[in-house]
Amino acid sequence: MLNHFQFTLYRHDFQIKFDRYRLTMSHLFKRYAPRKYRERRNIENSKLSDVALLALMCLKVQYQVATWRKFYQLVSDIMPSLPMLEYSRFMRRCKNLVPIFQSIRTGLIKKSSYGVIAIIDSFPLPLCQDNRKLQAVLFHRFADVGYNATKQRYYYGFKVHVVTDTQGLILNYELTSASIHDVKAAPEVIENCPCSLVIADVGYVGKKLQHIFAQMGYQLWTPYRSNMRLAKQHNSRQLKKLRRRIESYFADLTRQGIEHTLARSLGGLQMNIEAIMLTHNLEIMGILQTSN
Repeated sequence: MLNHFQFTLYRHDFQIKFDRYRLTMSHLFKRYAPRKYRERRNIENSKLSDVALLALMCLKVQYQVATWRKFYQLVSDIMPSLPMLEYSRFMRRCKNLVPIFQSIRTGLIKKSSYGVIAIIDSFPLPLCQDNRKLQAVLFHRFADVGYNATKQRYYYGFKVHVVTDTQGLILNYELTSASIHDVKAAPEVIENCPCSLVIADVGYVGKKLQHIFAQMGYQLWTPYRSNMRLAKQHNSRQLKKLRRRIESYFADLTRQGIEHTLARSLGGLQMNIEAIMLTHNLEIMGILQTSN
């Protein structure tokens, strides 16, 4: 679709969405951004406002542009009247907006209505092709080799641990190295979760984790393996079906490019993930119109 932006229809659509998103982000920025960011020194003299940058970052996610340089050129071509910054400064300003994304996402979650059930799971974030996993050095002090049980193969990169409600709203997430087991990351991911019942897959089975969750005030439900005692009586078809919803939410995040961020710095990686997570939540809540 990106090859067709030379046509007036797509240019017009992009500009309309940018104006709409800028109004939306202006409201969210005033309501949820910390005061120290809203009242920074000489902020009124900025060539491109924080609100406009937030809107552009959400548009990049929705239009699934592969790289920031390509998106930067796209915006410059489609909206020449927009006072764009020099590319390196544009990227620095975007990275500085990570706390704003976090504040808006956290504030919206507190104001949202969610049920009593949360879903926890993880998905891989590979950084290179499988045949290069033993030679890769990108983020070598943070990333490592882990096992992707779904695809039954090893990969080099990170793992994203996510907890959502049953409608797909991302309540919290944690980025760890690929070798970290889901059970180890679960207590930190679930901390401050507003839902009392947490359902997960068989990868979270264990009395020790259930005890930790109980001490934190949560009830953890996981299906039993077929060879475990009382598996048929325990395994609720309704809860298993409910848990599988998170796979659809992960598919939405993948469609928005979370597995192909092409970042080369931790700041850039965090910026991409935060932009995708917030855009996903805004779409789930109906605040942003989907690109379809």
